[in-house]
Amino acid sequence: MAGKSSKNNKQIEAERGTARKQRAAQILFAIFAIILILSMVLSAVASY
Repeated sequence: MAGKSSKNNKQIEAERGTARKQRAAQILFAIFAIILILSMVLSAVASY
């Protein structure tokens, strides 16, 4: 019983780590997208 519980806990911790990495990747992508959009808007305003 104890061995099975330990195995489940390790699996849950691994899934949390994966979810955390995925969330960090989403945040980085969002920041990159916002910077890109602001760059394009600034370029359009500067050329207008």
